[in-house]
Amino acid sequence: MTLGFYHGFNKMFRPTYDIFDCEGNPVYADTKAIKKLIEDNVISDPTDRDGLERHLIHEGVLHANGHLLDGIALDRAKQEPLSVDIPPMEDEKRFVLAWSTLNKIPVRRGKSTRGVKLPIGQFPEGTPIIDIRRQLIPVFPEFDIEFAIEEGVNLMLIKRREALLQDPAA
Repeated sequence: MTLGFYHGFNKMFRPTYDIFDCEGNPVYADTKAIKKLIEDNVISDPTDRDGLERHLIHEGVLHANGHLLDGIALDRAKQEPLSVDIPPMEDEKRFVLAWSTLNKIPVRRGKSTRGVKLPIGQFPEGTPIIDIRRQLIPVFPEFDIEFAIEEGVNLMLIKRREALLQDPAA
């Protein structure tokens, strides 16, 4: 599970603190609850994301393998289609390394500008980068590469994590 911790100001310039899931639904707390956690010395200050993450795990709101990201960072990650902007979980590190390596291939108009030799194959100059990314499908069958290409890699990783939490046998 990946949650976003949003902090800012309302129309009256009073601080606000909210926690939303990746789809923008409120999950836990509001400004009053966050201030109460500070009074109870559960977290040190309103921006103590690590302390808040530990508290949410203890309360059972956040899965032990979940992440509490800054809300703005989560929003940017959902909008970024190519680079992985969320911290990878242990089983995602190889995929993230492979995906990031493909992002380093020089591209012009969606095609590689030079021939590249990768562990997944050798590709001549002019190969569409999408075709190279699709070569990851047999290597990483547990990842939805097509969804990552069309909707964005961060969204794919978030959706995959949610699915794994719903079906722990997978």
